[in-house]
Amino acid sequence: MRPVYRLLVCVLACALAFAAPTPPVQAQGGSRTYVVQPGDTLFSIAARFGVSLSELATINGFYDIHRLFVGQVLILPATAVVPRPVTPAQPVVQPVPVQPVFPPGTTVTTVTTFTAYTVRRGDTLAVIAERFGTTIAAIMGANGIRNPNRIFVGQVLNIPRTRTTIVPAPRAVAQRGRTYVVQPGDTLFLIAARFHRNVYDIARANNILNLNHIFVGQVLVIP
Repeated sequence: MRPVYRLLVCVLACALAFAAPTPPVQAQGGSRTYVVQPGDTLFSIAARFGVSLSELATINGFYDIHRLFVGQVLILPATAVVPRPVTPAQPVVQPVPVQPVFPPGTTVTTVTTFTAYTVRRGDTLAVIAERFGTTIAAIMGANGIRNPNRIFVGQVLNIPRTRTTIVPAPRAVAQRGRTYVVQPGDTLFLIAARFHRNVYDIARANNILNLNHIFVGQVLVIP
């Protein structure tokens, strides 16, 4: 019976050795912890913190690396690299070009002329555009250039130059003895001062009883 007894003792000792988990290593100075999140595996956690799977399993006393549960607190080795949080990129706001608004009757004339220019050594489209006060895009469009870096010495370029002329609307001005059409912002006092006349003479010539009562479009006689 003794050999059988010894055999049973050996089998029982081996079973206990394999069943009992390795006690976890106590966290040392510099070690950190991590709480297991849904979807985590020991492989993904080790990769996230830049440590080996065996090191992470050993320090936490794992004998089965697949037995992991949400909320479990793991000890991270001192060599673990904590990833920095990713800051979401801020959207780039493109400026909206503002079109100028001119008063009614304003004449805006835009004329584009072209100047022939021969590319010299050291020239770039940026240098040429700055020299002629235009843009790279304008030169590319005028010459059918697709790559702004592909120009060569001796190449003749058409340099567009745009000039805009703005002529404001003429202001209606009456002369003495003629009529005048009231404009926005006019008052009887301003009209009298403009024509060097007495405000009461203008009021009398137009049968105006209230000096403050005139309206846009009203035709006044300037005496």
